[in-house]
Amino acid sequence: MVWVKPNPEKSGHYIVKTEPEVPVITQQDTILNYQIVDTAGVPIVFTGMSVQPKHNDQLSPATVSVDGRLLTLSDLNTEKMTLNIRLHFDNQETGAFSHDPQVENDPTIGTPHS
Repeated sequence: MVWVKPNPEKSGHYIVKTEPEVPVITQQDTILNYQIVDTAGVPIVFTGMSVQPKHNDQLSPATVSVDGRLLTLSDLNTEKMTLNIRLHFDNQETGAFSHDPQVENDPTIGTPHS
């Protein structure tokens, strides 16, 4: 879930909260959904995402729902690594901005041990 709103103390800046803040992915082929649940009434939508490392062989290209409030991608999760996601938003009144949560891939947690 994603909450996003203009920062009242810094014009042109935003307060973005994702929950969970840093998801730990433990299962292979996990679907990640980032859904905007509150924007304080401001017309904010997703426009896409990017990731570092760019060539990670873990994440699929993201899709954005027709209304722009849901961004979905899949995570292969075959390698333990930190993925630095950058969520791209558009405030339909003032323009583009982004937020950079992380995703922790740890396939060893979800793997049964013999």
